[in-house]
Amino acid sequence: MLSILYNIRMKIVVCGVGALDRGDDGFGPYVIEQLGVSDTVVKFDCGLYPENYLNKIIALAPDLVMFFDAVAGGETGPVMLKNEEIAEQSPVSVTTHSLSFGAIYDFLRENGVEHVFFLGLPAISYELFSESNKMIADRLIAVLNNIDTASGLSIISLYEALSEEIR
Repeated sequence: MLSILYNIRMKIVVCGVGALDRGDDGFGPYVIEQLGVSDTVVKFDCGLYPENYLNKIIALAPDLVMFFDAVAGGETGPVMLKNEEIAEQSPVSVTTHSLSFGAIYDFLRENGVEHVFFLGLPAISYELFSESNKMIADRLIAVLNNIDTASGLSIISLYEALSEEIR
């Protein structure tokens, strides 16, 4: 059961996965680079290896962990998954990287992280950050940069706001 936390001071960890110099694969690091300083959000540029950050994430005891990454296959469109959907939708790998986010989700859950989101944009080009993906990324960043001032912030309301912007 998804608990709804109305707590403006919840701790959120945002992880960017990918390579900034590889076009759309730089979606995750771009989000991290553009995020402002926040009382609520801790950010990690995980590069190509998000598994190297799992113990750091767990040590923070976050209420929510969000991963931003490119999605393999440009025809898939944007992807927004939460909790069990991550394990169900990515048994092998939903991203352009070899590690399954299902495995990452399982590890985080086993270590006390209750809520995990995965936001993926299609890797259309590995040479340039496509304009459509940059526009979506900028809208997502705007939502995240306003978290500290949001009233009635909950995990559900944040999921809904991000889902709206990823379309």
